[in-house]
Order: sequence, then structure tokens, then C-alpha cells
Amino acid sequence: MWSVDAKIARAGSEASRLLKSVMDWSLANPIRANCELRDERLGYRLIQQEYLSEPPLLEWGLVTGECVHNLRTALDNLAYSLARLHRDPPTRPQDIAFPIYREKAKFEANGRKSIAQLPKAAAAVVERIQPFQRDGSAKEGTPDKDPLLLLQSLDNTDKHRVPSVVLLAPSELSHVHQVEFRTEEEAALNAPPDFFAWTGPLNPGVVLAELRTKHPISAVTGRSDIRAVIALETDRGPMALDQVLTPLVLYSGMLVDQFRGFFA
Repeated sequence: MWSVDAKIARAGSEASRLLKSVMDWSLANPIRANCELRDERLGYRLIQQEYLSEPPLLEWGLVTGECVHNLRTALDNLAYSLARLHRDPPTRPQDIAFPIYREKAKFEANGRKSIAQLPKAAAAVVERIQPFQRDGSAKEGTPDKDPLLLLQSLDNTDKHRVPSVVLLAPSELSHVHQVEFRTEEEAALNAPPDFFAWTGPLNPGVVLAELRTKHPISAVTGRSDIRAVIALETDRGPMALDQVLTPLVLYSGMLVDQFRGFFA
């Protein structure tokens, strides 16, 4: 079990180091924007400026991949350690792995053989925690939301390319601007406001927000406070990095705890 615990601990320290780097960069790099009037003064738009310092996205992606790989291989190490309790050394070590399956039929066809050399009771626990066991209830959730499937997907991505870390505009931003129209009548005709806020990937030159008006505006004053959401591209769409790594580390540790009794 020492290698299993060591890899999960390493993944946890990698995740903590990465998330601190992300936080430090985010605090030092608030998203700045220029306010530009639209043609004929029919509203305005906020245009993202250059970063004070470029985000180290490639480095963050590499560390993310290392963290994910350590978690996934920790589970395979767990399966091997369990197999050694049945026979040491195992007869066919190359066939041992920790299976992760969304569909029971595929588990029966391909996954069960990877735990055939484990003690029967341990193999039963592995089967019980498979994603396909989730029944869609409020307690169990659905298979597609199982953390193991996310871990498997991210690990497969890491085998072929560096996990993609991106900067996203937050779904909500602090935006306080006051627009002045030429007359109160024209102001009334522009309510409710036709306002657009960008929530996609951030890059210098992106239109972060835009107000479109039917009548020319005289002036616009105010400020916007925008901080980037550092997200990981997953098969479930972009997910905030801290909402991926921290739960995966915790879940992996909780999963391993289910097997400690076999080593007592």
C-alpha cells in the first residue's frame, strides 16, 4: 500500500502547488479592459487588454497531467497490491489493473478479467464502486458524473497531449457603469438594457462586455472587476481547475480507504 499512498500524497501536493500558482497569478493579474464607444456612440464595449504577465498555461497543463496520472496509476497499484494478497507474486501481473467502466456489459466483457487475480471480496468491492453502479438517484447520481470516469478521461488525454488549461471569463462579473443619454426620454426608450457579457476563453482583444443602445450616449463612467477562472478542458466541458483536482484527490483517497481492511 505504500506506493498507493505515496502516489496519492504526491498528487495532492502537486495539486496544492498548482492551485497556489494559479491563485498567485490570478491575484497579480486582474483582467484589465479598455472602454470603447460603439459606432455612432450607440453603446460601448469593454475590450480586454494585454496581461501584466502571461499565464503559464503550458506549465499548469503539465502539472495537471502529472497529478492525474499519479491518481490513476495509484489505483492500478492498488489492484496489484490486492492481487499479491491472493498470490505473491501474481501469476499474470500484466493482466492486473483497476477497471473503470460506465457500462456493465463492457465491464463483464473486458473489465472483470483485470481483477480476476484479486481476493474475491476485494474484487467485489471494485465492482461495487464502478460508475455503472450509480442508479440516477439523488444519493447515487448518474454514471456519467462519476469522478472515476472524469479521472479516466483526463488520464487518457494526458497520454496523447498535455491537458488544456484555459482562462475563462467568470459567469458573473462585477460591472458598475453609468451611461448618460442626451435626454431622459431617450434613456427611457433604452430600458431594459441590451447588454452582453462574455463568459468564454479570455485573450487580449476579446470583447468582455457590450452595451447596445438605440440612441447615442453622451458619456459612460464606472469600472469593471474581472478575474479569470482558470479552467481545464474536459469531456464535460470547461471545469474550474480547483473543482477538478481537489475533488479527484479526495475521492481517490476515499476510494483507497475502502480497501485498507484487506491489508490489516
